[in-house]
Amino acid sequence: MADEKPTREEIEMAREKRRGNALKNLKAFSLLNLATAYLTQSDKNYGEHDNGSVEEFLYKPSLRNASSYDLESGEESSLVYDSLLGSREDGRRYSGQVSEYGTIKTGAVIVQQSLAAIKVKDLMGLVGSGLTIDTKAVQNRYIFDLIQSENEEDKKLAHNLIGGYMQYLATQGVSSALGLKAAAIRGGLEKLVSTPKK
Repeated sequence: MADEKPTREEIEMAREKRRGNALKNLKAFSLLNLATAYLTQSDKNYGEHDNGSVEEFLYKPSLRNASSYDLESGEESSLVYDSLLGSREDGRRYSGQVSEYGTIKTGAVIVQQSLAAIKVKDLMGLVGSGLTIDTKAVQNRYIFDLIQSENEEDKKLAHNLIGGYMQYLATQGVSSALGLKAAAIRGGLEKLVSTPKK
């Protein structure tokens, strides 16, 4: 029995499994929050106020429970734990160096890899779009297929979809963090003027 090539059905089942695992990653808020921290700190359009809010209300709370799913196996793993063990030098115990920057960058990379494993219609759903795409052939295509296409228009579409989603993620994250900061300020003001209960 030489290496048998997988059937078309087996290939499609593997792609759908990968897609399902990718969608789990793209709905894991802690992972998305770490990716947001990476995206906003590396974009000069976001200032100190934005980044400070992202750090306080998204990044720090997400460090405790940030996890991701392996695209092939679907196994859940801790992003911080994996970063620690993955940084070991020559496999030696306790030899690694982990940086916060490396952890948030890993989060952003996982998000990008997950985006490549989903379909165009999935991405549109993640951004809350109810748009019906005119061409069914486009909405049901995997983004990875667009990336690997010989057609330059397909490659450009994939690039724009992934880049646009990452921009959307950063903007949504900053908006959410600023909303949480405003709520915390309101709570502080209310505390200042509330009458203590006797």
